[in-house]
Amino acid sequence: MSQKERISEVALLRGLAFAAVVLQHSIAHYAVAQGARIQDGVLLTLLLLCSKFAVPVFVFITGMVLFYNYDGALKYGTFLRKRFMDIIVPYIIWSLLYELGNQLVQSGGSIHPLDFLQKLLNGKSSYHLWYIVMIIQCYVLFPVFRYVVRRLSALLSSQWQPAALAGVGALYFLLMFAVGPVYHAMDKLQLPVITSWFTLYADRNVIYFFFYFVLGAAAGMNVQRWNAWVTKGQMVYWPLFIVITGYLLYEMTSLFQTPRGTVLSFNYLSLLRPIMAVYCVASIFVAYRVATWIAYKGGRVASMLTAIGTLSYGAYLMHAFMLRVTYFFDETLFADWSHVLRTLISFILCVVFSIAGTWLLARMPLGKWIVGLRVRPRPAGGSPALQKQA
Repeated sequence: MSQKERISEVALLRGLAFAAVVLQHSIAHYAVAQGARIQDGVLLTLLLLCSKFAVPVFVFITGMVLFYNYDGALKYGTFLRKRFMDIIVPYIIWSLLYELGNQLVQSGGSIHPLDFLQKLLNGKSSYHLWYIVMIIQCYVLFPVFRYVVRRLSALLSSQWQPAALAGVGALYFLLMFAVGPVYHAMDKLQLPVITSWFTLYADRNVIYFFFYFVLGAAAGMNVQRWNAWVTKGQMVYWPLFIVITGYLLYEMTSLFQTPRGTVLSFNYLSLLRPIMAVYCVASIFVAYRVATWIAYKGGRVASMLTAIGTLSYGAYLMHAFMLRVTYFFDETLFADWSHVLRTLISFILCVVFSIAGTWLLARMPLGKWIVGLRVRPRPAGGSPALQKQA
């Protein structure tokens, strides 16, 4: 892999996506807290909708970075070894820590090896680790994605490539209609491993997220052309994003009123639905445009988000723990405040704690094994340098 100039928007976009993930999980906690009112539900829904881009953007970034960096010969063994060291080892360590915490609460701290191995494979040690299982599939299948995308790209002239990408997007939209029928068909068949991957673990099946990766591939193969698309397409994706946001907010508000009173539930906003697929694609364009604008303006916001993005993998792994830490402050200081304010306070504290924790761990000798990142010693007259995975 040849060294290339970094795409400035990528780290910044990672920072935005990480913050959006933390916001989603903060909302999930306070939405089920006692005393939620309909006005809390409306504002929390709006915040949730505006943060739904997180996972699609992370998958998009993975595709973009891989296709941008690996445009020459691919040494698959070396490629996988690097991902094992930078991605899988920290994932295993944090899975073990979360599982130890779970077992201490439930049964005194004993871990059954086979049970833990199963949870490693399905990401069940903590609610947020499903994403790591899904993205590891992108790395493992990268040569397949790479061959297909590059082959189709070579067969089509440049003027037909956008139409082909749109066609793949249409197929993905149709695939979302098939999620339910496939679930029921696989449930009847009861095939070993395969059935569970389309039923119980459908939310981490890479097949159901492939278009975001392909969209990232299109961006990574020609960054200048992608930037032109993002600029020219604003009259399409901004109105689409705003209209769908309004529609989903309206639908969600009506669902909160139940015979039992106000109940905040966000199952309607599952990513594996046709309308959410359209919304997520529009959100990717919106998020990238916002990141481009922030990068162009520069300043403290751009620097802060870039720093958060650089530290985002370790911060993602630990943020579920840090979110629990924030609940202590919430119960002690903010228990009487509104759900929205409590959500925002926990969100901010969790981001700060997770980024600070990752930065501190990255400075330790074994930090790279824990957070996938290492801060090299400060050179004379310079600033610390980060060693990060591609």
